[in-house]
Amino acid sequence: MLSALLQWGADALVALGLLFITGAIIGMYRLPSVLTRVHAAGAVPFGAVLVVLGATLATGDAKLILRGLLVAAFLMLTIPSSAHAIAWLAEGRPDTAHEPTRQRRHPFGRKAGPTKPPRP
Repeated sequence: MLSALLQWGADALVALGLLFITGAIIGMYRLPSVLTRVHAAGAVPFGAVLVVLGATLATGDAKLILRGLLVAAFLMLTIPSSAHAIAWLAEGRPDTAHEPTRQRRHPFGRKAGPTKPPRP
């Protein structure tokens, strides 16, 4: 009974992880600019951690579960760091200037920027 429940939970973790990774892949393919694609890639570490944890739970071996946790911690540290480096490098590149960006707007609907000086 317990092993069947553990196997079902491991399968659910793997399926949920693959769902997160699939959503991130679709987001990286469909979003318009480099910076928004990097934002979509933020779901990859969470999905990868779920897949690794589900796969290690399916084995039931304590040593493999510990190794899976170490791999998950490594993924959570390295993938966001590389995404941050990509975003940092892509921010100032001239070939990304044609990509759509959001215009800064005033919270009440007026355009942001300098206003006319008051009349004397």
